Amino acid sequence: MQVTLGIIILTGKWGIDLEIYDLGLLIKKLRTERKITQKQLANLLGVAEATVCKYENNTSIPPFETLRSIAGIFNISMDELCGMKHQGTVSTHGLSEMQIETVKSLIDAYRLKNAQTVKKLTQEQFAILGQIVAELTK
Repeated sequence: MQVTLGIIILTGKWGIDLEIYDLGLLIKKLRTERKITQKQLANLLGVAEATVCKYENNTSIPPFETLRSIAGIFNISMDELCGMKHQGTVSTHGLSEMQIETVKSLIDAYRLKNAQTVKKLTQEQFAILGQIVAELTK
């Protein structure tokens, strides 16, 4: 079992990874990394210490406004707090419609180029591929 940012990764008996998001685990991890007690976090959130305990044990789910406060306190995005993988964003704030369309076209062109790029095999990969083909043609 591997735990990263509230995501528990379990590897099954056939080597298949299963990701389980655990908000309570993430809140506890963020709190303990910053050496904040449950009582201190409760005071920052304006809730009872028992409520923070319930959040960490997943017996209660924080309301949206509390989630926003938690994200602010720990300086992480709501996406990170909610278990979303960071995909990266491009801000078009302050650009004209024509400039936005140019940026979109550039991104699409790079995606197309990357999809069409043929990756070269290493010598080892080429040898393994040769062995596979040889076995399949017997």
